[in-house]
Amino acid sequence: MPSAAYAELSKLLSLYNRVLPSWSFPYVPLTIAAGFQVIAWFGGQAFYGLSLIPRVLVLWLFAFGEYGFMSPAMNAAQEILGTSEATLVIVYQMITLIVFLLVNKFWFKKTLSKNNYVSFAFASAAIYFAVRGPL
Repeated sequence: MPSAAYAELSKLLSLYNRVLPSWSFPYVPLTIAAGFQVIAWFGGQAFYGLSLIPRVLVLWLFAFGEYGFMSPAMNAAQEILGTSEATLVIVYQMITLIVFLLVNKFWFKKTLSKNNYVSFAFASAAIYFAVRGPL
């Protein structure tokens, strides 16, 4: 039985498919959400000129942006495309990790350790097995 949001999610997916290929859903909205998430979590460095309360409020706006892209993408992928929750969570965490590594390297100018690369390799293997299908 479809949820109360089924018609809106279906319309959202239809609009998305007019602009981008269907295979890229939910990856594109989840990547945008991950960008908002990384800024919401670690963007305090970009707002040093703000005192605590305004800084937190600005970061919460970025968190709202994350949920504005992530929630509809997750719900549409589950309800309409039939993607499992576990697969979506693993894929989203991997996308977030990739976005964080890029932001960490190019915006925060931090170097990555060998342990970071090994962890990334294991996370990549987890993604492979999550989206691959039954063994």
